[in-house]
Amino acid sequence: MLTNRALLTKWGLYALGFLLLVLVQQLVLDHLPALLGATPFLMPMLVAVVAALEGPTGGTIFGIAVGFLSDLAGGGVFSGVYTLSFFCVALAVAVISKYWVMRNVFGSLIYALLAFAVIDAVQILFLLAFRGAHIAVALELAGREIAASILFVIPIFFLYNFLHRLFRYE
Repeated sequence: MLTNRALLTKWGLYALGFLLLVLVQQLVLDHLPALLGATPFLMPMLVAVVAALEGPTGGTIFGIAVGFLSDLAGGGVFSGVYTLSFFCVALAVAVISKYWVMRNVFGSLIYALLAFAVIDAVQILFLLAFRGAHIAVALELAGREIAASILFVIPIFFLYNFLHRLFRYE
């Protein structure tokens, strides 16, 4: 069991990692020419990795927090889309990883694909229902976003796996 100090240090380092990824997203990736016609999106992969490492309680709380902050930053198709989606992603990944126990790079790739599937499904359903979007266009854009983003899960996994292992046995 972690002491309160170790617990606060661990989650503080997780928060610093989140801020680092936000800076990379906002200052670098969003200003590069669109790779494959879409900008990489790091937050779904971050939520999936942390949920797999931390389990249902910690992972879900982290997912809600990242979703809320992502909604504040804007960019979703409706207010609260990331809070709702990241909650669902974190809970699903945490429960699956608890029983499937693939907390490695390959597992993180699978969890990241699940994260994008959930988030894109929520956004596509909203766009189809309320904005009259064409499903082929929406699916194509979702596919390009996933293709442009998915390899970023590898450094995210190694960063958070390192932080997770620092505090695992205290």
